[in-house]
Amino acid sequence: MIVKKYVVNDIKEAFEKIRVELGKDAVILSTRKVKKGGFLGIGAKTYIEVTAAVEDKKVQQSDEKGQIYKLQEILSKNRQDTQSTDDLNELKKMMVELKSMISVQKSNEPQWTQDFRRALQRQDIDESIEDKLVEYARMKYQELDFSNDNTRLILSEMFLPFINTSVPELKGRVLFAGPTGVGKTTTIAKIAARLKLTEHKRIAIITLDTYRIAAVDQLKTYAMLLDVPIRVAYTPKEAKLEVEALTDYDVVLIDTAGRSQKNEMHMTEVKAMSEVVNPDYLFLVVGMQYRKEDVKEIMQKFSILSPTHVVLSKMDETSALGHFLNVPFFLNVPIAFITNGQRVPDDIIEANNRELAVLISREVLKYARPSQ
Repeated sequence: MIVKKYVVNDIKEAFEKIRVELGKDAVILSTRKVKKGGFLGIGAKTYIEVTAAVEDKKVQQSDEKGQIYKLQEILSKNRQDTQSTDDLNELKKMMVELKSMISVQKSNEPQWTQDFRRALQRQDIDESIEDKLVEYARMKYQELDFSNDNTRLILSEMFLPFINTSVPELKGRVLFAGPTGVGKTTTIAKIAARLKLTEHKRIAIITLDTYRIAAVDQLKTYAMLLDVPIRVAYTPKEAKLEVEALTDYDVVLIDTAGRSQKNEMHMTEVKAMSEVVNPDYLFLVVGMQYRKEDVKEIMQKFSILSPTHVVLSKMDETSALGHFLNVPFFLNVPIAFITNGQRVPDDIIEANNRELAVLISREVLKYARPSQ
C-alpha cells in the first residue's frame, strides 16, 4: 500500500491529480485544511491537504514532487498500547463460565433439538433467534422429524414471522449507504435500470463517492448506457445544489462513499451528507457474506442514518442465508431487495418474505438431518 499527500486549492484539483498519478483504484483517506505562506501567519492562504492511497502494484510512475509514506509506518506511529484491567479480566472470566454452563445445558437437550441448533448455526442465524425458534418448536410440535420432507413447510411457517420485507414504490430522493465493498454502485445501476426500462420513470443519478476514484467512472458508464443524467458532488453544499437542480425527475438515486462502521469520523461524514440530501428513502446495503457479528455492528452503527430499508447484496457469495432473519431482528427495518450476481440489471430480486422463508427452510432441513 502506498500513501501520498497532496496540497491543492480544492478537492476537484486533488481528484484529477490522484487519477493521473495513482490511477482509478486509489482511495482518499482524509482531507483537512492547511495554511501556507504569509508572514507569521498573516496573509497565509488556505489550501486543502488530501491523503490518498493505492496498492503498490497499481501505482503509476510519476515525477511529481511529494513525499510518499508506507501505510504500515503511519499506522505504527498511531498505534496505542491498551492493557486489560483486572476488572475486565474478571468480567471475561465470568462470561466464559456462563457460556460454558449454557453449552452444557444445550448438550443435554434431545437429539432432534441439537440437530436443529446445528442447522440454524450453519445458516449463521443469531443465537437469540435460534433460542426462540427451538423453544417454539418444543412448545408447538414437541419434536421435529427432519427425515420427513414435509417438515420444510413447518420450518417455513416458523421462519416467516422473523422475515420482514417491503418493496416501496420509489419516488423522490433515494440515498444508498453502507460499508465498503458491498456493491452499492452496482446495486444503484440495477435499480436504475428497473426504474427506467420497466417502470418507465424519469430518473437521475448523483454520486457523492469521490473517495473512490473508480466509482464515478463506473456510474458514468451505467448512466450513459441507460441515457440518464449523472451529477458529481464533492461537498455537502454541492450535493444540496445538485439535488435541488433535479427536482423535476421522478427518482434521484444518490450514491455515497463506502464507510467503515468502525470509524466514527466516517460515520459522521455520511450522516452529514444524509442530512443535507434529506432523502425520501434511505437504503442500507449490507453484504450477505459478512458474519452475523459484523452485520449486527453494521446495523447498530448505521442506525444513526435512520435507514428505511435494507438491500442484502452478494447472496451468490455465501451459502448461509441467516441474514434473512438477522437483519430485520437487529434493526427492525424491512428488506427491500436482494442482489445475487454482477449482471446489470438481471441479478436483483424483490424481497418476498414467503419466498425467503422457503429458501432458508430448505437449507436448514438439509443440515438438520442426522446424516449430515
